[in-house]
Amino acid sequence: MYNDKQQKHNRKKLRKEMTPQEIILWRDIKSKRLGVNFRRQFGIGDYIVDFYCPEKRLTIEIDGSQHFNETHKEYDD
Repeated sequence: MYNDKQQKHNRKKLRKEMTPQEIILWRDIKSKRLGVNFRRQFGIGDYIVDFYCPEKRLTIEIDGSQHFNETHKEYDD
């Protein structure tokens, strides 16, 4: 259910191509700066979430401009 091996390439690509908003947030939450560990571009089922804290079962998804085109709008729905 978590980090499906078939999505590994996609997760790796997303980590390399983070949006400016994701970079800013990652800088502030990585390395237990908030007292808990976060993972970035984490697979949950068929989805890849931007940030995930397993300890708190908290998911953070940053919506950037890529979500405004029709293809992504339909997929997000």
